[in-house]
Amino acid sequence: MCPAADFALLIEAERIRLAYTYDPHFAVSLSGVEPLPHQLEAVYERMLPQARLRFLLADDPGAGKTIMAGLLIKELKMRNAIERVLVLCPAPLTIQWQDEMRAKFDETFEVIRSEVAKDQLAGNVWARFPQCIASVDFAKQDDVAPDLLRAEWDLVIIDEAHKCSARWFGSDVKRTKRYTLAEALSQQADRLVLLTATPHSGNPGAVRVFPAAARL
Repeated sequence: MCPAADFALLIEAERIRLAYTYDPHFAVSLSGVEPLPHQLEAVYERMLPQARLRFLLADDPGAGKTIMAGLLIKELKMRNAIERVLVLCPAPLTIQWQDEMRAKFDETFEVIRSEVAKDQLAGNVWARFPQCIASVDFAKQDDVAPDLLRAEWDLVIIDEAHKCSARWFGSDVKRTKRYTLAEALSQQADRLVLLTATPHSGNPGAVRVFPAAARL
């Protein structure tokens, strides 16, 4: 390949790398989605401007919270702001998350299961893969959570986050293992996004506590 062609490729690579500074919605152009106005508002006006992101996205079912999370991941990666991403969700949603991130955003995530995470010969599997998805109920286990917390995470996304919440009982807070894990991750990662359609778990009178997140 001639030097002129090499130079043209270099210029094109730099153009793509810096495109977000000229196109505020550049990740949309690179993704297989057509976001709705409320999704653009949440990602580009509310989440991206936060230097140390702490966000509870409590939107209706079917509002496209996974799409918003994918756009956020894409934009932050283009800004070289993140490399390591962890998604925790209910077990039935792990493959759905993996498929949507690959199909719509060309992002590859490894689904971490028991047989992989507990393989002592493999070392700390959480540190091996830069982008991981796992069931929150698997991740909270006493023999799994320590290795998960030893890995570094730039962005942590917790889907169905109301299942990780704690509850007030008088002056006491009842912390579950899910909450304890989410709280530890919130202290470790600079960016935390909690996704839920039912922040009160169907009980409007319940007073719930979420780990270190702001509200939209």
